Amino acid sequence: MNKIKVKVLGAKPLKRRDGPLKRLRGMLGGALKALLLRPALVTLAGASGFVVFIGTPHVGWEYQCRHPMRGYGSCNSVAWCAYYGIQGRRTEIPGYGERCQLVTFLPLDWNKLIEGVFQ
Repeated sequence: MNKIKVKVLGAKPLKRRDGPLKRLRGMLGGALKALLLRPALVTLAGASGFVVFIGTPHVGWEYQCRHPMRGYGSCNSVAWCAYYGIQGRRTEIPGYGERCQLVTFLPLDWNKLIEGVFQ
């Protein structure tokens, strides 16, 4: 029995576990690769985030001055500004001494959206 030698053929050696930094780098690399391969998903997520956190564009149309005007465009402080945009006419009240902007980004009115869904 001493003359028999045992050999294992075709087995792979045991692999050492990677360290935590190497695993983190692999996960981040995989996530980055997935994002770069799907530009439409990145664009949609960016546009959705912009609309939710910053708002939608609105154009200024009407305003009312706090004091009598002297000539065209002499209003330095307004009582309210009316903007038209994605959700129709929106009235905003700026701070004292502020003017209406020609184009502004107003946040979504979630109450109006929810009312429209459940009616």
